[in-house]
Amino acid sequence: MRIRKRKEVADMDATEIVKKIRAVSGITRKELAQLADVSPSTISRIERGQMDPTWRTMQKIFAATGYQLNGTSVVSSGDTSAIQAANAYLAPILQRAYSPEVETLQPTATTKPAGPLPTEVKIPTGAWSDRWKRTEWLRDSAGVDDLVAIAVNAGNAGKVARRHGARVPVEIPRGWRGLVDQLGKAGVDYAVSGIVATWEERSDAQAGAPLIYVRDPRGMAQRIGLERARPGQGVLLLEPMSGELDDVENEGGIRFVPRSRALLDAFSGPGRDPDKAEDMLRALWEDAS
Repeated sequence: MRIRKRKEVADMDATEIVKKIRAVSGITRKELAQLADVSPSTISRIERGQMDPTWRTMQKIFAATGYQLNGTSVVSSGDTSAIQAANAYLAPILQRAYSPEVETLQPTATTKPAGPLPTEVKIPTGAWSDRWKRTEWLRDSAGVDDLVAIAVNAGNAGKVARRHGARVPVEIPRGWRGLVDQLGKAGVDYAVSGIVATWEERSDAQAGAPLIYVRDPRGMAQRIGLERARPGQGVLLLEPMSGELDDVENEGGIRFVPRSRALLDAFSGPGRDPDKAEDMLRALWEDAS
């Protein structure tokens, strides 16, 4: 079925678009309807080829799932506001699995992220939060599946590869820790993120290729003589778009974004990073339960 009232996408098949969005997002028809604030029958009829949706209806579906049309492809919108909304909710919950004295992923006997949320956890407001409330992922008695659903939805919306800020991959002949040493010596303000920054001993990690936030990635890389890497290789230097350099944690002489934000960046990362991030989130919950 075709999308009505939109010439540039008149030849796109709305049925296939909606099916693809659901498959990639891992959500049910009911959840997609709740996210987009449309009736479940609307989603069902589109998928069955029984309805030609208006462009307004498709816009609601795209906005609710964090996707957009790029030519004839459906891609992430790169919306970092979804990451911010998810972080506002997840950060205090996950913090209960961390020791208050030592910034590691070690759960304590008295801080467990299971069961009802504590009174200090505030339900955030905004468009993304309203969508998650409609699906009941965002609620006082949220479980790990709800947290994963929120993180996946936010990660899909804010995919690193689709964000609007500048980014440049650089070679790391001495590993990523050698790179941050070089950044530190050059007086560059940076913050390490991604799956590496969620690990228990993150400052000692050698393997992996994190994301590193820096201002003016291209200019900075050229200024200190970093070699560009092929796409998908090396370390990705990424322009901060949502205050990633404002709330930095120093551990072992290395600057990291908070672990909750690093985890969400992993959910929005390439390859198997989202799978690793989900495993990490589930393990945190299980170990602290």
